Amino acid sequence: MFITIAVIFVLLATFLLIIINMYSDYVSRREQDVRLISSKANNIIAECEELLLNQSQVSYSKTLVLVLHYRIIRALRKKAIDPKHKDEVRERIANEERLINEIKTSYKETNIFKAPENDAMAITQLRTIRHLRGILKSEMRSGIPLNPSLINKEDRRLYILVLKVNLSNLIQKVFEMKRLKQMGTCRTLIEKGLQVIKAAGIKDNWIQEKEDLLKNLLNGILAEKSASQASAKAKADEQQNGADKNDLDEIFGDKKKW
Repeated sequence: MFITIAVIFVLLATFLLIIINMYSDYVSRREQDVRLISSKANNIIAECEELLLNQSQVSYSKTLVLVLHYRIIRALRKKAIDPKHKDEVRERIANEERLINEIKTSYKETNIFKAPENDAMAITQLRTIRHLRGILKSEMRSGIPLNPSLINKEDRRLYILVLKVNLSNLIQKVFEMKRLKQMGTCRTLIEKGLQVIKAAGIKDNWIQEKEDLLKNLLNGILAEKSASQASAKAKADEQQNGADKNDLDEIFGDKKKW
Protein backbone atom coordinates (compact mmCIF):
# COMPACT_ATOMS: atom_id res chain seq x y z
CA MET A 1 0.00 0.00 0.00
CA PHE A 2 2.73 2.36 0.99
CA ILE A 3 4.65 1.57 -2.19
CA THR A 4 1.53 2.26 -4.29
CA ILE A 5 0.97 5.62 -2.61
CA ALA A 6 4.64 6.49 -3.12
CA VAL A 7 4.45 5.59 -6.80
CA ILE A 8 1.29 7.65 -7.23
CA PHE A 9 2.93 10.56 -5.43
CA VAL A 10 6.01 10.35 -7.67
CA LEU A 11 3.83 10.23 -10.78
CA LEU A 12 1.79 13.22 -9.62
CA ALA A 13 4.96 15.13 -8.75
CA THR A 14 6.43 14.33 -12.15
CA PHE A 15 3.22 15.34 -13.91
CA LEU A 16 3.06 18.56 -11.87
CA LEU A 17 6.70 19.30 -12.70
CA ILE A 18 6.00 18.79 -16.39
CA ILE A 19 2.99 21.12 -16.18
CA ILE A 20 5.07 23.75 -14.37
CA ASN A 21 7.85 23.51 -16.95
CA MET A 22 5.37 23.76 -19.81
CA TYR A 23 3.72 26.80 -18.24
CA SER A 24 7.11 28.35 -17.58
CA ASP A 25 8.11 27.80 -21.23
CA TYR A 26 4.79 29.27 -22.37
CA VAL A 27 5.25 32.36 -20.19
CA SER A 28 8.82 32.75 -21.38
CA ARG A 29 7.82 32.46 -25.05
CA ARG A 30 4.92 34.84 -24.55
CA GLU A 31 7.14 37.42 -22.89
CA GLN A 32 9.63 37.03 -25.73
CA ASP A 33 6.85 37.47 -28.31
CA VAL A 34 5.56 40.53 -26.45
CA ARG A 35 9.04 42.06 -26.40
CA LEU A 36 9.48 41.33 -30.11
CA ILE A 37 6.11 42.86 -31.02
CA SER A 38 6.81 45.87 -28.81
CA SER A 39 10.26 46.31 -30.37
CA LYS A 40 8.86 46.17 -33.90
CA ALA A 41 6.15 48.65 -32.93
CA ASN A 42 8.74 51.03 -31.48
CA ASN A 43 10.77 50.81 -34.69
CA ILE A 44 7.72 51.64 -36.82
CA ILE A 45 6.82 54.58 -34.58
CA ALA A 46 10.38 55.95 -34.66
CA GLU A 47 10.49 55.50 -38.45
CA CYS A 48 7.23 57.43 -38.96
CA GLU A 49 8.26 60.20 -36.55
CA GLU A 50 11.54 60.64 -38.41
CA LEU A 51 9.74 60.84 -41.76
CA LEU A 52 7.31 63.42 -40.37
CA LEU A 53 10.13 65.53 -38.95
CA ASN A 54 12.23 65.44 -42.12
CA GLN A 55 9.91 66.97 -44.70
CA SER A 56 12.50 69.44 -45.97
CA GLN A 57 13.49 67.40 -49.03
CA VAL A 58 10.20 65.93 -50.28
CA SER A 59 6.81 67.68 -50.27
CA TYR A 60 4.16 65.82 -48.23
CA SER A 61 0.46 65.83 -49.05
CA LYS A 62 -2.31 65.69 -46.47
CA THR A 63 -2.96 62.06 -47.41
CA LEU A 64 0.66 61.09 -46.82
CA VAL A 65 0.79 62.79 -43.41
CA LEU A 66 -2.45 61.08 -42.37
CA VAL A 67 -1.11 57.69 -43.50
CA LEU A 68 1.97 58.12 -41.31
CA HIS A 69 -0.11 59.07 -38.25
CA TYR A 70 -2.52 56.17 -38.78
CA ARG A 71 0.52 53.90 -39.06
CA ILE A 72 1.74 55.19 -35.69
CA ILE A 73 -1.66 54.42 -34.13
CA ARG A 74 -1.63 50.88 -35.54
CA ALA A 75 1.86 50.32 -34.11
CA LEU A 76 0.78 51.71 -30.73
CA ARG A 77 -2.14 49.28 -30.56
CA LYS A 78 0.28 46.43 -31.14
CA LYS A 79 2.54 47.82 -28.44
CA ALA A 80 -0.42 47.79 -26.01
CA ILE A 81 -0.09 43.99 -25.81
CA ASP A 82 2.54 44.68 -23.15
CA PRO A 83 0.63 45.56 -19.92
CA LYS A 84 3.49 47.81 -18.81
CA HIS A 85 2.77 50.23 -21.66
CA LYS A 86 -1.04 50.31 -21.62
CA ASP A 87 -1.44 53.71 -19.94
CA GLU A 88 1.32 55.27 -22.04
CA VAL A 89 -0.17 53.82 -25.23
CA ARG A 90 -3.70 54.98 -24.39
CA GLU A 91 -2.48 58.55 -23.88
CA ARG A 92 -0.36 58.48 -27.02
CA ILE A 93 -3.21 57.15 -29.19
CA ALA A 94 -5.49 59.92 -27.92
CA ASN A 95 -2.83 62.48 -28.86
CA GLU A 96 -2.41 60.97 -32.35
CA GLU A 97 -6.18 61.06 -32.89
CA ARG A 98 -6.23 64.77 -31.95
CA LEU A 99 -3.42 65.40 -34.45
CA ILE A 100 -5.31 63.53 -37.17
CA ASN A 101 -8.41 65.67 -36.61
CA GLU A 102 -6.30 68.84 -36.81
CA ILE A 103 -4.61 67.65 -40.02
CA LYS A 104 -7.96 66.86 -41.63
CA THR A 105 -9.24 70.38 -41.00
CA SER A 106 -6.21 72.66 -41.20
CA TYR A 107 -3.28 70.99 -43.02
CA LYS A 108 -1.93 73.14 -45.86
CA GLU A 109 -0.32 71.26 -48.70
CA THR A 110 2.73 72.58 -50.55
CA ASN A 111 3.14 70.89 -53.92
CA ILE A 112 6.27 72.81 -54.85
CA PHE A 113 8.90 70.43 -56.18
CA LYS A 114 12.25 70.75 -54.39
CA ALA A 115 14.87 69.96 -57.00
CA PRO A 116 17.99 68.17 -55.68
CA GLU A 117 21.11 70.31 -55.54
CA ASN A 118 23.51 67.41 -56.11
CA ASP A 119 23.75 63.64 -56.54
CA ALA A 120 23.74 62.96 -52.80
CA MET A 121 20.53 64.93 -52.29
CA ALA A 122 18.92 63.21 -55.29
CA ILE A 123 19.78 59.78 -53.85
CA THR A 124 18.33 60.77 -50.46
CA GLN A 125 15.11 61.99 -52.08
CA LEU A 126 14.72 58.83 -54.16
CA ARG A 127 15.28 56.59 -51.14
CA THR A 128 12.74 58.55 -49.10
CA ILE A 129 10.16 58.40 -51.88
CA ARG A 130 10.64 54.65 -52.37
CA HIS A 131 10.25 54.18 -48.60
CA LEU A 132 7.05 56.25 -48.56
CA ARG A 133 5.57 54.31 -51.48
CA GLY A 134 6.30 51.06 -49.64
CA ILE A 135 4.51 52.40 -46.55
CA LEU A 136 1.48 53.40 -48.65
CA LYS A 137 1.16 49.88 -50.07
CA SER A 138 1.61 48.30 -46.63
CA GLU A 139 -1.01 50.52 -44.97
CA MET A 140 -3.47 50.02 -47.80
CA ARG A 141 -3.25 46.24 -47.29
CA SER A 142 -3.75 46.70 -43.54
CA GLY A 143 -7.10 48.44 -44.05
CA ILE A 144 -6.21 52.04 -43.21
CA PRO A 145 -9.33 54.24 -42.69
CA LEU A 146 -8.75 56.33 -45.81
CA ASN A 147 -10.34 56.17 -49.24
CA PRO A 148 -8.24 53.82 -51.42
CA SER A 149 -8.50 56.30 -54.31
CA LEU A 150 -6.63 58.85 -52.16
CA ILE A 151 -3.86 56.32 -51.52
CA ASN A 152 -3.59 55.52 -55.23
CA LYS A 153 -3.52 59.22 -56.07
CA GLU A 154 -0.71 59.79 -53.57
CA ASP A 155 1.26 56.84 -54.94
CA ARG A 156 0.92 58.37 -58.41
CA ARG A 157 2.16 61.73 -57.09
CA LEU A 158 5.22 60.07 -55.57
CA TYR A 159 5.88 58.21 -58.82
CA ILE A 160 5.89 61.55 -60.67
CA LEU A 161 8.25 62.94 -58.00
CA VAL A 162 10.70 60.14 -58.79
CA LEU A 163 10.60 61.18 -62.45
CA LYS A 164 11.15 64.83 -61.53
CA VAL A 165 14.11 64.06 -59.27
CA ASN A 166 15.75 61.97 -62.00
CA LEU A 167 15.12 64.60 -64.68
CA SER A 168 16.38 67.41 -62.47
CA ASN A 169 19.56 65.48 -61.73
CA LEU A 170 20.00 64.63 -65.42
CA ILE A 171 19.64 68.28 -66.46
CA GLN A 172 22.32 69.30 -63.96
CA LYS A 173 24.64 66.74 -65.55
CA VAL A 174 23.74 68.05 -69.02
CA PHE A 175 24.85 71.56 -68.09
CA GLU A 176 28.00 70.22 -66.45
CA MET A 177 28.92 68.23 -69.57
CA LYS A 178 28.18 71.28 -71.71
CA ARG A 179 30.47 73.40 -69.53
CA LEU A 180 33.20 70.81 -69.96
CA LYS A 181 32.64 70.83 -73.74
CA GLN A 182 31.78 67.12 -73.70
CA MET A 183 29.08 67.55 -76.31
CA GLY A 184 28.76 63.85 -77.18
CA THR A 185 27.92 62.91 -73.58
CA CYS A 186 25.73 65.99 -73.31
CA ARG A 187 23.70 64.95 -76.36
CA THR A 188 23.36 61.35 -75.08
CA LEU A 189 22.00 62.59 -71.74
CA ILE A 190 19.52 64.92 -73.43
CA GLU A 191 18.21 62.19 -75.72
CA LYS A 192 17.89 59.83 -72.74
CA GLY A 193 15.89 62.46 -70.82
CA LEU A 194 13.55 63.04 -73.75
CA GLN A 195 13.00 59.30 -74.13
CA VAL A 196 12.13 58.98 -70.42
CA ILE A 197 9.61 61.85 -70.65
CA LYS A 198 8.02 60.36 -73.75
CA ALA A 199 7.76 56.88 -72.19
CA ALA A 200 6.20 58.29 -68.98
CA GLY A 201 3.43 60.07 -70.90
CA ILE A 202 2.73 62.43 -67.97
CA LYS A 203 1.05 65.80 -68.46
CA ASP A 204 2.65 68.15 -65.98
CA ASN A 205 3.72 71.80 -66.35
CA TRP A 206 7.13 71.24 -64.70
CA ILE A 207 7.89 68.22 -66.86
CA GLN A 208 6.70 70.07 -69.97
CA GLU A 209 9.07 72.95 -69.17
CA LYS A 210 12.00 70.53 -68.78
CA GLU A 211 11.07 68.78 -72.02
CA ASP A 212 11.11 72.14 -73.84
CA LEU A 213 14.45 72.97 -72.22
CA LEU A 214 15.99 69.66 -73.31
CA LYS A 215 14.68 70.07 -76.85
CA ASN A 216 16.14 73.59 -77.06
CA LEU A 217 19.48 72.34 -75.75
CA LEU A 218 19.47 69.50 -78.27
CA ASN A 219 18.61 71.86 -81.13
CA GLY A 220 21.43 74.14 -80.02
CA ILE A 221 23.91 71.26 -79.98
CA LEU A 222 22.78 70.05 -83.40
CA ALA A 223 22.95 73.59 -84.83
CA GLU A 224 26.41 74.09 -83.34
CA LYS A 225 27.55 70.77 -84.77
CA SER A 226 26.11 71.64 -88.18
CA ALA A 227 27.79 75.05 -88.13
CA SER A 228 31.07 73.47 -87.08
CA GLN A 229 30.84 70.92 -89.89
CA ALA A 230 30.00 73.66 -92.42
CA SER A 231 32.94 75.76 -91.20
CA ALA A 232 35.28 72.78 -91.43
CA LYS A 233 34.03 72.01 -94.95
CA ALA A 234 34.45 75.63 -96.04
CA LYS A 235 37.98 75.66 -94.65
CA ALA A 236 38.79 72.37 -96.40
CA ASP A 237 37.34 73.71 -99.68
CA GLU A 238 39.39 76.88 -99.32
CA GLN A 239 42.55 74.90 -98.72
CA GLN A 240 41.77 72.65 -101.69
CA ASN A 241 41.11 75.65 -103.91
CA GLY A 242 44.40 77.18 -102.81
CA ALA A 243 46.22 73.96 -103.60
CA ASP A 244 44.56 73.77 -107.05
CA LYS A 245 45.49 77.38 -107.79
CA ASN A 246 49.10 76.71 -106.88
CA ASP A 247 49.12 73.71 -109.20
CA LEU A 248 47.70 75.81 -112.08
CA ASP A 249 50.19 78.58 -111.45
CA GLU A 250 52.95 76.01 -111.58
CA ILE A 251 51.72 74.71 -114.93
CA PHE A 252 50.54 77.85 -116.69
CA GLY A 253 52.38 80.61 -114.86
CA ASP A 254 55.30 82.62 -116.24
CA LYS A 255 58.38 80.47 -116.70
CA LYS A 256 61.60 81.68 -115.25
CA LYS A 257 64.38 82.28 -117.74
CA TRP A 258 67.65 80.76 -116.87
